[in-house]
Order: sequence, then C-alpha cells, then structure tokens
Amino acid sequence: MEKENLLVNVLPSPTYNWLKMNEAKVQVPEVLKEGNPIVERPVCIAASAVSYQEMQDIAGGMGYDMDKLVRDAGVDVLKLHAGEGVKASLPVQVRFAYQQEDNLLNAVLIEAEDNSELTVVMDFYAPEDAHGFAGVQTKIQLGKNAVVRLIQVQRLGQGFRFFNDIGSVTAEGASFEQIELIQSGTETYHGSRTDLLGAHSTLKTDIAYLLKNDDHLDMNYIANHIGRKTNCSINVNGVLRDTSSKLFRGTIDLRKGAKGAVGNEMEDVLLMDDHVVNQTIPVILCDEEDVEGNHGATIGRIDEGLLFYLESRGMSRNEVYEMMAEARIDAVINQISDAETRETVYKHLTGHGAVKFAD
Repeated sequence: MEKENLLVNVLPSPTYNWLKMNEAKVQVPEVLKEGNPIVERPVCIAASAVSYQEMQDIAGGMGYDMDKLVRDAGVDVLKLHAGEGVKASLPVQVRFAYQQEDNLLNAVLIEAEDNSELTVVMDFYAPEDAHGFAGVQTKIQLGKNAVVRLIQVQRLGQGFRFFNDIGSVTAEGASFEQIELIQSGTETYHGSRTDLLGAHSTLKTDIAYLLKNDDHLDMNYIANHIGRKTNCSINVNGVLRDTSSKLFRGTIDLRKGAKGAVGNEMEDVLLMDDHVVNQTIPVILCDEEDVEGNHGATIGRIDEGLLFYLESRGMSRNEVYEMMAEARIDAVINQISDAETRETVYKHLTGHGAVKFAD
C-alpha cells in the first residue's frame, strides 16, 4: 500500500509549469522499516546512533517532504564523526544490501571537525530481479578547513525505486567532494544541496550515470554560494539507451555577499537510441556583482563516422555502448585520488577486484 504523492526535487527557481520539470511527485510505501547497513571504519572515525534532531537543520536537495518522511519514520541516524585534526587514511565503507520487496529507509550524519579529513564510500545494491523501495538521507557538516569525500555507488535491481538525498554545509576553507556512480535502478531520485557558508569553501561534484531499458533518473543539484570567494564545480556525464529517461536540474545560486565566488556546471549526455528522453535545466541565480557563473551542455549521439569505423573493426552497437559507458564511469572513478579507494569502488561496481587504475 502506497502513501499519497511526495513532492521532491523542487527547482529553487521554477520554470514554466507546462514543461512539468519544476518538481517530481512520487509515491512511497505506507510502511517503511529501518535498514541495517554494514559499516567498516578506521578506528579514528567514531560511529554512533543519534536522533534526527542532530541533522534536521541541514537542508537536503530533495526538499521538505523528504525531510518529513525521514523524521516521521523515526529511524535512528548513523553518525560518523571525525574529531578535530583527524585525517583518516582509510575510507569508511557503508554497504546497503536490499532484498526482494524491501521497503527501507536510513539516515546518515557525517561530521568533520576543524582540519579533519575523511572519505565515505556508500554502496547501494539489490539483485537484478528484486522489487522494492529504498531511501537514504545523508547530511554532512564540515568544520573549518575540513575535507569530506562522499562516494556513492548505485547498482540496484530493475524493480527498485530509490531516494538518495544529500545536504551539506561548509565552514571557512572546507572542501566537500562528491562522486556518484549510477549504474542501474528503474526509478531513481537524487537530490543534493550544498550551502557554501564559509569563505574560500569549495564543492566538487562528479556524476556518471548509465541508463537502459525503461530506467528513469530525476536529479536536483543545488550549490548555494553564501561565503566570499567560494567555488563550485558540477560535472555530469551520462549515457541513455533504449527507452530510458533523465531529468537534470542544476542550480548555482550566487547570493548577496558572495563576492569573488565562482560557479561552474557542465553536462555531457550521450544518446544511444531514438526513443530516449533527455531533459536538462541549468540555472544560474545571481544577487551579487563580483561573481562568475558558467554552465554548458553537450548532448548528442556517437559520431556516425566513428560508429562505422568501430563496426567495420568487428564491434557491435552493444559493444560500442559498453565501451562508451565504461569510459565515462572510468573517467569519474579516476577523479578519486587514493588508489585503495578507487579499488574499493571498482570492486563494488564489478563484484571483484582488479588493478585497473594507476596512480
């Protein structure tokens, strides 16, 4: 039994209603249980269960209805804490393994105190034939000069509806690095909001998605430049195949007082078939003079000359797709500076290890 529609991924600055791109209305199951992720962490990172009150003041990208869903469900919050000056040499690994007909919800709070540094790898997995609903909300609080890297790998079954909500707040000089690899999932809603509060704080987002069959991906990414000389870079690379569809909303908000701020947003989409649906809304809002905002998109098909060349060398269209898709995933994984973390991510994607990326 499903609840009434939730309003999620609301665009901060609405466009024409007839486009039906300002938000998404989605039903969720009436009864949601708390999931039980497996957590592996270095000893320098503390883990505990806390109440939702500790993270409720950090806004997420999916919006008010997602916050209310998590709060009303009463799930415990998994809190990962890096104390002042702590620099974890190994990543925290959080594995979410979903089964047939699971309807689960989880909340995670990552706190990085001043001058600390940590990497968190989240793996979302369900068998190909599994059906259900899963939602995860992650909030990140970064202290002065702290560095947090959040790497998420999604490989869910074709019958799963998935909510992935992220919210982060940065203090002076802090850096939030976000990598998302979306490999499957029939209906996926991703939202991410970063409030760059402190001067010289930064956001770097790299996303790669591969959609096929009837997959649908709905995204809402928001970078709020509030502090002076803040910087954001949002890069999205995707492949659409069969009858899949994607909607990307990307908002850079250069607010009053954010002098010297720079925001960049770029999307590159490869369309593999005639019946795919690609929608993109890049938005730059500006209330300050001494700022810079840039956005661009490259959307198209494989060059016919290149396709003919590859097919003449014995590659099928499917093999060309696989090669192009792998190249985009590899390009994002190569953004991970630590070799061991890259290997961990590759294991999650393939189910086995391989020495694939060199320093």
